[in-house]
Amino acid sequence: MSAFDASLPPPHNHFWRQAYRTDEGETPRMATYQCPDGEPIPFILHGFRFSGGQSKDTAEYPFGGLWSNESLNEKPQSLNIEGFLRGADYIVRRNAMIEALRVPTCDDRPGYIDLPFWGRFPVVVGDRYEVSESPDQQGQCKISIPFTRAGLSIESRMQGLDGLESADVDAAAGMLEAPAIEEFETTLNSRIVDTATLRASFGQIKNSLLAVNGRIQGPKRVLNTMTSSVLGILSLVNQGINAPGQLAQAAFNSAAAIFAGLVEIRNSTQRNGRTVDNARNVLFMFLAASSFRLPGEAVTVSQKTTRTATENLYRTMAFSVSAKIIADMDFLTRETACGCWRLLEKLEDSIDKENPAVHSALRDTLSALSRRLSSQKTSTQKRRHFPSAVPVLYIAHYLGCTEENLRRMNRIGDSFLVQGDVLYV
Repeated sequence: MSAFDASLPPPHNHFWRQAYRTDEGETPRMATYQCPDGEPIPFILHGFRFSGGQSKDTAEYPFGGLWSNESLNEKPQSLNIEGFLRGADYIVRRNAMIEALRVPTCDDRPGYIDLPFWGRFPVVVGDRYEVSESPDQQGQCKISIPFTRAGLSIESRMQGLDGLESADVDAAAGMLEAPAIEEFETTLNSRIVDTATLRASFGQIKNSLLAVNGRIQGPKRVLNTMTSSVLGILSLVNQGINAPGQLAQAAFNSAAAIFAGLVEIRNSTQRNGRTVDNARNVLFMFLAASSFRLPGEAVTVSQKTTRTATENLYRTMAFSVSAKIIADMDFLTRETACGCWRLLEKLEDSIDKENPAVHSALRDTLSALSRRLSSQKTSTQKRRHFPSAVPVLYIAHYLGCTEENLRRMNRIGDSFLVQGDVLYV
């Protein structure tokens, strides 16, 4: 990411008389505004207001705890200019000033305001400037212009992230596993565990993961590997393993095996139109975990604690693998990305975040995924209707997209002919 310095620009001179005019015989220095690729337009400065501030997160506490302040960021600097354009030809300079202010400004293409006592600021023109004239003050007009100090554009911020790979999201999501398992183990080991409920709960998790596996199509070898990993949970339950940490680790290992299987199928030479929906099918099943509930009712406190902790563990595991799948999807439309993000946020809201380590890992994962999605060039989805059956390759050539992307966005049953509505970008 490019460097950004919000400090004040160097003044023309540290002494105001010399800043106003270098020599007593010289004309006083005037303020100027220069639009991108334009010439400086001088004007008489009548007033200048510089404003800034600090963003704070202020937390209030009950029972006489008063409050705490945490610094978040520096607020954008605002520059408000008031001045005059005066002289026999002020109309020419007035119109030139208006045309200069109409030139679009942004962080990468700012205008520049040069003030005698402040120096030269890169600025972005505010939402409303004014030029006013009075009949009893002919030969001049008054200008009032709000500016915001130019900052760092989103594109510049993302320059250092253009090479961001899904491995960064994998790393962030991976950091969620250890504190989630530790929290689960601590919660259940700190009180009497209902072992029957624990075994039944992980049996249900096993069933849910097998249902996910059932939506995947691919080579038999890969599917067997994923299924064996999920059945490892059942093996622990049948062995009478009641250690919460071991069971939780097995659940996370199963989810990791499912994700690894998806990646292997995607990269397999046996890839075909039937397998491109695997990631989408699995993703939406995991994103639906925000409503995951174990069957039955809890009668005792230990049963309720066990059920609640297990449900929370499954949602956390589903969040982790969902973030990895979204980051690994190499083709997303803007609509699909926004929909996945909303569902992921809903899933994140359903997770207990009392543990600071879990909360931090969730935030880091969302942040990494946000950067990943921002670095991708998502497109707006379009639709075209074909009344009669036509070959897929012809449609791809006609719409200017690839056959692979067509298969990703449409459920194409026939490998050669397609009829009806076709989605593309």
